[in-house]
Amino acid sequence: MNNANFETSTLNRYGEQGQIPLRKKRIYSLNNEWYFLTREYGVFGPYPSLSKARQELKLYLRRLGIVKAVIS
Repeated sequence: MNNANFETSTLNRYGEQGQIPLRKKRIYSLNNEWYFLTREYGVFGPYPSLSKARQELKLYLRRLGIVKAVIS
């Protein structure tokens, strides 16, 4: 995992004010397997693909109430 990777955002998260901090990328690949990081519980994975890791991260965030499910 490359610790120098950061993603930028133009919006504060809920409850944040002021300058937006640099944020580490949550999803990374190691030995052709995919993982995601959380502040609360550490590393989740491995997943066989980037799309599966993204899907599981979204599910995790919904369970915590951080992201609401979008009904289409």
